[in-house]
Amino acid sequence: MSQKTTAQTLRAQLMAPEPIQRVHALHALELELVEAPHAVAEELEAFAARGIPYYAPEEPAYREWVGKAVSYWERLHEPKAVPRMTSARARRAA
Repeated sequence: MSQKTTAQTLRAQLMAPEPIQRVHALHALELELVEAPHAVAEELEAFAARGIPYYAPEEPAYREWVGKAVSYWERLHEPKAVPRMTSARARRAA
């Protein structure tokens, strides 16, 4: 994919009528396995291994699957908490 994948583009590609768009989107999600935390990686790997379900964008089950894919993407791209630095005075007092 030439554009940067975001949760919105991932959702749009998974809902696209062209099968290749859906394949590209699932592949982008699978590429995230490399840097995913262990617990999320296992879930995502199992999710991706099942493949893309029958394309029926009007069906709740398909929309739920797309929502789950996007939620994995969001979990993997949520901002990481940065530890706060403490002042030298606070460290001496501790």
